[in-house]
Amino acid sequence: MLRNDIFSVCFVTMYLFVYIGVLQFDPAIEYGMIMMLLSPVLICWMVYTVLRYGKYDGPELGDEEFGYQDKPKEELGIF
Repeated sequence: MLRNDIFSVCFVTMYLFVYIGVLQFDPAIEYGMIMMLLSPVLICWMVYTVLRYGKYDGPELGDEEFGYQDKPKEELGIF
């Protein structure tokens, strides 16, 4: 679970949404400050997990300089 890149992205995203929501209410500001202190650690964990365990399923570039997955190479034309 801690090595799953999709789980880490979803968890950190939901955490940040809850953090933003907590900041909207005055009685919960203390919890927001605690969450603010933990957020850099969670973001670093998310980035590490995605870079270390994430899988890329797209085509390799090979000798090409740029890679576009939404358009075929023939449609790109000359820049």
